[in-house]
Amino acid sequence: MEDFVVSARKYRPQLFNTVVGQSHITNTLKNAITTGHLAQAYLFCGPRGVGKTTCARIFAKTINCPNTTSHGEACDKCESCLSFNTGASLNVYELDAASNNSVEDIRNLVDQVRFAPQLGKYKVYIIDEVHMLSTAAFNAFLKTLEEPPPHAKFILATTEKHKIIPTILSRCQVFNFNRIKTEDISNHLAYMANNEGVTFEPEALHVIAQKADGGLRDACSIFDQMVAFTGKHLTYTQIVENLHVLDYDYYFKIVDYFIENNVSQVMLTFNDVLNKGFDGHNFLIGLGEHLRNLMVSKDLQTIQLIEVSDNLKKKFEIQSQACTLQFLLKALALISKTDVNYKSAKNQRLLVEMCLMQLTFLTASTAEAEKKNDQPIGNKDISDTNLNKKIINSINALQEPEIKFAKKPTLITENINLTNSFSLNKLASEINTKQNNVFEQTPQSVQIFDNKPLIATNAINAVIECAGNYNSKQVEIALKTSVKNFSNNTITIEAANSSLLQELNAIKHLILGDVRKKVSSNELQIIFIENKSLQTIKAFKPQDIFKQMTEKNPAINDLKIKLGLEIDY
Repeated sequence: MEDFVVSARKYRPQLFNTVVGQSHITNTLKNAITTGHLAQAYLFCGPRGVGKTTCARIFAKTINCPNTTSHGEACDKCESCLSFNTGASLNVYELDAASNNSVEDIRNLVDQVRFAPQLGKYKVYIIDEVHMLSTAAFNAFLKTLEEPPPHAKFILATTEKHKIIPTILSRCQVFNFNRIKTEDISNHLAYMANNEGVTFEPEALHVIAQKADGGLRDACSIFDQMVAFTGKHLTYTQIVENLHVLDYDYYFKIVDYFIENNVSQVMLTFNDVLNKGFDGHNFLIGLGEHLRNLMVSKDLQTIQLIEVSDNLKKKFEIQSQACTLQFLLKALALISKTDVNYKSAKNQRLLVEMCLMQLTFLTASTAEAEKKNDQPIGNKDISDTNLNKKIINSINALQEPEIKFAKKPTLITENINLTNSFSLNKLASEINTKQNNVFEQTPQSVQIFDNKPLIATNAINAVIECAGNYNSKQVEIALKTSVKNFSNNTITIEAANSSLLQELNAIKHLILGDVRKKVSSNELQIIFIENKSLQTIKAFKPQDIFKQMTEKNPAINDLKIKLGLEIDY
């Protein structure tokens, strides 16, 4: 029996142009080779199975090829290239840092660096999983990595770049490998299947590519497993069954049931998913992904963001037309909230079922809203008018005073027109316009006074007496000390800065109401102005206060002397 070679090794790229999904890396390396701008050290970072070690080997082979093409590719025919292809080249030294991570291992490597290559121009040292090196090993490697012999090139590969110490990063050219796109993996699997004589359904290869999660090596391993299972004929049904992947049809069906408001079928479908051994959380995540795909399918510019086959794209596009954008956004928000609460829920199945029922009723409410929008204008206006009356009654009820009025104040809903053509937007606009004057009107309409002639002293004293009612020390000081004048029944009060002025104006209706009540007159007005010169006024010191006190009552000074008291400065 012929020895079987896994696809990941059999179809491993041997040239830069055969590397899948990393053109930004391969083009840069080819340009560096053709121009001769080769660095002494490279750091290849990225997820597993995306081509880091493969590109390192191709780079090592190419820089040692004597017949390099004008495009920066190896000839793949010379003695050096053939020895690289068979793994017999002495110019490549590979070290697994996961198991060789001590200082001694790095010292042995450094000792070998000084020997020139026997065949070719460069000796390439590939250190895989370099983040596993100890800190001492990293430090032992620094000097050699920065100033190696001209014939030595280092290529470090890692899946965890954040674990590499900064002194290593600064000595390397860093290349970040991307996850390979689902479409690129699927095309490569199709190429492999054609070479191996395997028939396939395009959807089956897409499922394998999605299961690989951006790693081509994982995709090759799954491909070999599925070929062994299906007998050289890959079908979508068999792949889904063997990989334990939830079929797309379940999600398409359940969204159709959402649209039909069919709660019973939604529950039965979810029960069928659980009976097949799928986890409720995975189902929830898959449903969220499905709804996201529906949302991006509503626009031809964003439909390319879906990494599925063309047939599935068409199905997404058709179903997306039956879903409103409002429903999709609310559904995604609900699924996201359920996802967060899933792990902490005691009854996880009930949590998912409640989410599904809410999604169904969400569709029903959306449909009902659209139905109302489609009904004749007259019926719609009648329902709007009833709603408007309820809103107005609620506003009036909130505005009813608890004290008796001599004359009921004008409510903010007065003179609002309730005709058949009335709209909620118009209602909101009128209410907001009239509501701006509510606070100004409230003090005047609370109580009716005789409007006796105002006396300046009484008005100013009333302001001072009310100063401590507003839970603000700054306001209290301003009301007590910064009354400028009183004229034409108006008190002018100064504020030392704009923030204090803003604060006073915010509670002006309260201050005005309290002061008017004190003087029993509605004629009184208060104006606040800003006077920045007040900021320079300094507070009285203890000795100043004592001096004023002794001037008014000299006996206080005698008492201080007799008791031997000192003023705390």
